[in-house]
Parts: sequence; structure tokens; C-alpha cells
Amino acid sequence: MNDLPAFLPADAPCPPLVRPEPEPPGSDAGGKPTEMPDAASVPVPLGVPDSLVAAPPMAPAAVSQILADLSERAATYATQASGPGTQRAYRSAWKVYAAWCDKVGREPLSGDPGLLALYVTRRAEDGLAVSSLQVARAAVRAAHRLAGIPLDLDDARLGLVMEGITRSHGLRPRRQAAAAVPDLLRRLLGALPAPNSPPAAAPALAARHRAMLLIGFGAALRRSEIVALRVGDVAAVEGRGLTVRVRRGKTDQHGRGETIAMWANHRDPGFCPVVAYAAWMRFRRAGDDSQPALASVAAEAPALPQPTSPAADRATGLDSTRRSDVASGEKPLFCGITGAGAMMRQAMSDKVVARLIKQACGLAGLDGEKFSGHSLRRGLLTAAGDLQLPLVDLMRQSRHQSVDTARRYIEAGDAWRNNITEAVFGGKARSG
Repeated sequence: MNDLPAFLPADAPCPPLVRPEPEPPGSDAGGKPTEMPDAASVPVPLGVPDSLVAAPPMAPAAVSQILADLSERAATYATQASGPGTQRAYRSAWKVYAAWCDKVGREPLSGDPGLLALYVTRRAEDGLAVSSLQVARAAVRAAHRLAGIPLDLDDARLGLVMEGITRSHGLRPRRQAAAAVPDLLRRLLGALPAPNSPPAAAPALAARHRAMLLIGFGAALRRSEIVALRVGDVAAVEGRGLTVRVRRGKTDQHGRGETIAMWANHRDPGFCPVVAYAAWMRFRRAGDDSQPALASVAAEAPALPQPTSPAADRATGLDSTRRSDVASGEKPLFCGITGAGAMMRQAMSDKVVARLIKQACGLAGLDGEKFSGHSLRRGLLTAAGDLQLPLVDLMRQSRHQSVDTARRYIEAGDAWRNNITEAVFGGKARSG
């Protein structure tokens, strides 16, 4: 029965379809007086914590402290309802909005949609794009939610202002990063390592950069997903290639995780993710993560469990280069490297990926300003679209949830494919 309480076993007898009328308190089925059961003798359903059963009253001061602690933890969970990128965008947008409110002498947490309508009007006249105005609206709403103050974004005044701004200014096409398609990516790989790399660290840096670029390209990863990889998330499959486990992503904020496969390139080892991964892992496994992270890295990357000490490894029969599966598997796959070539303890910031791509573009004679950390992901999907591979297969690799979003990566090639003007102007012969 679906309506059985969850704490009952599956083979529990089903309740009668017609329930008898309840007897009055203090009597049995025959109307005879009965003693009310003592509270302590009433069975407690499974799953109820002992701390909630017959708990003695707490002092008011203790209750206040517990509620304050829970409130603080609830606020922390509330701020984690959005991804790190969204949080950064919201913080920036809120800072500008709060400064404007202070300038005009208004309270930013006023709950007044009319005030927000005035703000977006001012920002639109400053040249802010409609998409940025929408981010500002969302940021102001999020701040009100966290403060427990209602703010109606469906207010007629705000809606009319936003519609008028959109019609007047239009929806500007979003600037898209250039695609690092295979031919361009080969040029980036050929430019590594950078000439100014410290001599002691140059081999490890070149191996790390090549693995980052090829794995990021082959798995269509976002830059945040690249730096979030752990050693245990990537595995080589003999005769096939690599599997990459993405624990969390833009379309998987709850962390269900997904495993992506990429084939080896046996025809060109210099453009093979398996070869690049194996070369980097020779450095990564030898590193003992003994160096603390630089301040700039530590400030932007989450702390990871520290590896076991060499003394503990010797006591359990492991040396410093053969950690336990748990410890080594949870270390960041792509970590910082000191000038002496030593591995650092923490993962890198996702900004490192963007800087690496721009730097490699400059070394290869390309305009780095046209490329970003998204160029690897875009490059794979653009190349797959040029090969006319099925859209469903592209979406499986990129983990896109929206067909319209995925199609944007291949629209440039589609505009020329089977275009009627080729036959009209170019005299293309019809097949068949």
C-alpha cells in the first residue's frame, strides 16, 4: 500500500478499508474504563532521533543559542542555493545597486519594485545590456529573499519598464568566445611550454597544460569543471580512451554527477588526451603535495583533505608516492606548481584556465582576446557540428539540457550547410 507510513515494514498488515469509529478516551471496545498509557510506554516510530523524544526542557539561554546556530547554518545553506558563478554575478550587481540607492538616499532592501524600476531605467540609459539588467533584477530579488523581505518582480510598473527597455534597446547578441577547433588547438599545444617558464618547473607545467587543454576539449568541460576534477575522477580504459566523472556542473547543481567518455587518438599521439593524461600523471603521482598553496590560489579554491604524512604511510606499508585510494583519489587533478617544480596542495582557480588559453594564443600568434575558458567546450561542439554528427550525441557529451542552447554552438556551420543560395548563385548540381 502506498499510503503506509514509511517506518512500517513492507510486509506489515494493511489497515482495514473501513475504519471503525474511534472509542471515547478512557474506554475499551466494550465501553469499559481503561487506563491511559504512560507516555514512556508509547512506541516511538523508527527514524525519530532520540534527542526529540521525551527531551527535558532546555534553559531559555540554551534555546536561544541553538536557534541562533540553526539560523546561521540555514543562512549558509540559502547562500549555496546558487552556483559560484551566479553568486559572484549577484554580489557584483548588488554592490552597484546598493551604491546607487545610497546615492539617491533610498533603502536598498525596501521591497519597492518601483525603486527597482527607476534603477533599471538609469542603468539602461548608462548603456547596460538587457541581459545585465535581468541579472541585476535577480540579484536584488535574491538579496530580499535572504533578508525575508517580499519583492514583487511581477509588478506592473517594473514589467512595463523592462518591456519598454527591451523594445527600445533590443537584445544584443551575446559575445561568444572563439572556438578552439582541432587545428587551432594543435597550435596552442605546439606553443607550450611558455618561454618564460621556470626551468625546473617547465616540464611539469607543459604536461599539466597539455592535459588540461585536451581533457577540457574532449569532455567539453567548462573551466570550473576542469579545475574541480580530482585524481580519482579520470581513468584510462585500455583500448578505448578516458572516462571523466564530472561531479557537479552548471546543469547539475545538486551534484548527481555524470561520467563522460573520450576516445584516444591513435593516429596522432601529440593530439591524444590519453597520452597527455599519462604524461601529466607521471608528475602528479610523484608529487607529494608538500607545498602550501599560494595566497592567490588559496583564496579562490576550496580546501581539500590533506594527504597522509610519510610517517603514517611507512607505518601502513605505503610510501609517499602511493597514497591510499581515498587520499590520492580526492587530490586535485590539476594543482598549482611551484617554481621548483613541486606540487601544491590545492586546486587552482578557474581563472587559470582562461589565462592559460589566452597565453597560449599569444604564443601561437592568435588574438587571445577572442578566446576564453569556454573556447575548449565550444571547439569540440563546433568541430562535431562541422562533421554533421547527430545533435543528440553532441548534447550527451556536453550535458546540455536545452536543444536551443546546444544548437547555438553549431549554427555558424549550419548557416552554410545546404544553403539554397549555393545552388542559385553557384550552380550546384542537384543530386539524385
